[in-house]
Amino acid sequence: MRSAWRWGIGVLVAVGMLMAPAAAMATDFSLGGYVAMYTIWDSTQTTNNLRYMRRSNNPDFEHGRLRLSAERTRMNFTMKGPKIWGARTTGFIEIDFDQAGNQFSIGGIGWASPQKARPRLRHAMFRLTWPATELLMGQYWSLLSFDPTEAARPGTSGIPGITWFRVPQIRLTQKFMGCVTMAIAVSDPLNGPDNLSVPGDQAAVNNQYLGESSETPRVSGSIKFQKDLWGKAAFYGKPRPFSAQVAVGWQRTRYRTFTGNGRIFGQNTYNTVVVSQSNQQYLDPWVVAGSLFIPLVTTDSANLAHTMSLLAHIYVGQGLDVAKEASPANSSYLVFNRVQGGVLLGERQLAHQWGGLVQLQYYITNQWYINLLGGMQHVYGVDRDRWIGTTTAADPPNYNEQAYITLWYRPIQALKFGVEYGYARTGYFQYIQRGSVKSDYGDNHEVLFVGFFFF
Repeated sequence: MRSAWRWGIGVLVAVGMLMAPAAAMATDFSLGGYVAMYTIWDSTQTTNNLRYMRRSNNPDFEHGRLRLSAERTRMNFTMKGPKIWGARTTGFIEIDFDQAGNQFSIGGIGWASPQKARPRLRHAMFRLTWPATELLMGQYWSLLSFDPTEAARPGTSGIPGITWFRVPQIRLTQKFMGCVTMAIAVSDPLNGPDNLSVPGDQAAVNNQYLGESSETPRVSGSIKFQKDLWGKAAFYGKPRPFSAQVAVGWQRTRYRTFTGNGRIFGQNTYNTVVVSQSNQQYLDPWVVAGSLFIPLVTTDSANLAHTMSLLAHIYVGQGLDVAKEASPANSSYLVFNRVQGGVLLGERQLAHQWGGLVQLQYYITNQWYINLLGGMQHVYGVDRDRWIGTTTAADPPNYNEQAYITLWYRPIQALKFGVEYGYARTGYFQYIQRGSVKSDYGDNHEVLFVGFFFF
């Protein structure tokens, strides 16, 4: 406990030291963020609604749990510097206290306990901004992270990676005709979870799950059209006009050779087999995502009462664990084509996946509003008879679906309260039997209350 506090204080001191030179040169310096308090009851002890739900026939998780947490509290620092080459200069640093690492998490993923909340770097970037051009360098939202939903827990709705995804990058943005924005970014070449392993599974330890390593940077591009065509509706408490956006991402990835214990579908269970990807392979993870924001009942002023909006996302891609939209267990697989010495030999293929969400928001008054949200992600095109898990612990999910209803109340700009009910369901490719019960899905019910104080 004491070491965790010392570590956290050390991070804050280091951030302060890094900011000191920038603050000395800045012409304006401001502090922002919020204090957040969550109270959550869920029916299956899930640690984080970004993850897949445990199977319904697992008695270890078939009872509820109540949690209170303030570690999603957040603070940021904005620095405005002098002009250079005709451009305004700004810097932005943001941290929260949601660093993973509690005993209830899976693979270190999930909320830390309030006693172990740790600082985590979210954003650290600077911009050079001209009237129609902007150059950004540092860690910031990916070009695939746009139009986030307004559920009470950030990252919900079935496609968390696309709408809540931060990467180190160099990005150039250009505006045209006052309503079109185009951008291109070269970012950190994302790899699979090479740091994860399953205790007792030597194949996973030696090969670090999928054995991914990047051969190129992550290259992304986007184009956005936004214009007031028939009025505006609310988006995060501010009037916003119609908008449409498309973004793409691509990289080249190397998958190292693999030989070890794996899994193949059996009858209500998995069969352990020895599998081998005998040749090194070079494959191309990619994703295409689109978004529409449509004001349905509009306003021409700052009064949001009785306005209504529709937000819709859709995406398709392959090998999406490199973009946080998939589990490593279902983002690639082996198709075996021959047997040699009792070992199934095959080639790795990237799993295709698609998903999307729809959000409907209605303002009852200028302070009370309702948010309805549904989202899902599905793997497709995989023949379950040919799937091979790359570890003996692989249990590939086939789909993930989520739905939320949230009532928000914001009496003043500094305060915001929400109460939410959420339901999540995960379906698996394979039935697994425990005792007399077999199941190929897991689900979770959640009731949540949250309060924010913004500063």
